Amino acid sequence: MKSKIISIMTIILFIGTYFANVSLAVTQSDINQWKSEVNQAQQEKDKISQEKANEKSELEKINEQLSTLNNEIMALEGQLNELNSAIEQKQEEIEQKQKELEEKQELLKKRLVSLYKNGGLSYLDVLLGATSYMDMLASFDALEQIADADTKLINKVTDEKKEIEQAKADLEEKKKQVDSVKAQKDAKNVELTAMQNAKESKIASLTEEEKAKERKISEFQAAIRRGEEEIQRQLANQGVNTSGGWVDNSAGNLGWPLPSQYARYAYITSYFGPRRQPTAGASTNHGAIDIGVSYQPLYAAESGTVVTAGVVSGYGNFIMIWHSARGQLYTAYGHLSQIYVRVGQTVSRGQQIGVTGNTGITTGPHLHFEVRAGGSGSGYRVDPLNYVSIT
Repeated sequence: MKSKIISIMTIILFIGTYFANVSLAVTQSDINQWKSEVNQAQQEKDKISQEKANEKSELEKINEQLSTLNNEIMALEGQLNELNSAIEQKQEEIEQKQKELEEKQELLKKRLVSLYKNGGLSYLDVLLGATSYMDMLASFDALEQIADADTKLINKVTDEKKEIEQAKADLEEKKKQVDSVKAQKDAKNVELTAMQNAKESKIASLTEEEKAKERKISEFQAAIRRGEEEIQRQLANQGVNTSGGWVDNSAGNLGWPLPSQYARYAYITSYFGPRRQPTAGASTNHGAIDIGVSYQPLYAAESGTVVTAGVVSGYGNFIMIWHSARGQLYTAYGHLSQIYVRVGQTVSRGQQIGVTGNTGITTGPHLHFEVRAGGSGSGYRVDPLNYVSIT
C-alpha cells in the first residue's frame, strides 16, 4: 500500500512539472489525452471511494457489535461485583457461626466435665451434695436438661453454619459461570477491537489514495484549462476569431451554447443514446451530448423563459429554458460552475447564462447539453445534433 501511494505521488510530481511547462505546441489531441487521463483517474477514484464506503459500512457494524458487547461485559462485571460482595458476606456469617459454635461447645464442655458417659462420678457428686433424696433427683434432672439443651443448640448452630456454607458454595459456582461467560466476551472484545483497528487503518489508507487521485485529477484539469487557453492563443495567432463569440446558426436552428472555437465534433466526448456508464451514478442511456470544455461562457441556445436554475441531483448546477415561441421546446445545461439567471427570467438567444464546470456526477469538466421537445411538461429528450450545426 505504501509503495502504491509513493508511486501515485511520483506521478503527480511529474504531472505538476510537466504542466508547468506546457508549450505552444499543445494540441487538441493533447487535451483529449489529458481528459482521458482525468476519466481514468476519476474511475479509479470512484472505485477507491466505493471500497472506502464498504469499509466504513463494515466498521459501523463492528462498532455496533463492540458497543453491544461492552454493555454486556459491563453488566457481567456488575454481576461479579454483586456475587463477590455476597460471597464475602456469607464468609463473614460462616465465621460468626463458627465463633458461636465454639462458644457453645466450650460451655457444654464445662457443664459436662462433671458427668461421665455412663453416669460415673457426676452422679455420685450429685448424690453426696444433696441434702435429701428429693434434692438429689431434682439436681440430677436439672443437670441433664441443661446438657441436653446445650447439645440441641450446638446442633442448631452447626446446621445453620452448613446452610450458609452451601449458600456460599452456590454463589461461588454462579461466580465461576459468570467468569466463564465474561472470559468469552473479553476474548470476542479483543477480536473485534483488532478488526476495528484494521478497518480504521484501511480507511485511512484509502483516504490517502483518494486524496492522491483527487490531486492527480486537479492537476490534469488545470492542464486542460491551460491547454485550452493556449489553443485559443494559437487560433488567434492564425487569425481565427477567439473573442468567445457565440455561434448563431441559420434561422430555424438552435444556436451553439458555447464560444465559436468549441463548435466542432472534436469537442463532443459523449453522444446522444446508449453508452457505457462512465462513472457510478451516470446514465447509460444518454439523453444529451457532452461537450468537453472547462469553465467557458455558456449562452442560451434560443430565447425563452428560465424554468429551472439551481442544483439538481446528478446534474450539479443546472439550467432549463422553455422556448415558448417554439411550443414545447426546451434546452437544458448541466454541470455548471456558475449560474447567471434565475427562475422566471426571460433570456435572449445568445445571452450568457452561466459558466461551464464540473459539478454533479462527472468524470471531468464538460457541458451536458439537452434538447427536449413535444409531450407534456418539459417534453422528452431528443438528439441536440438534430437542432444545431457544428463542423
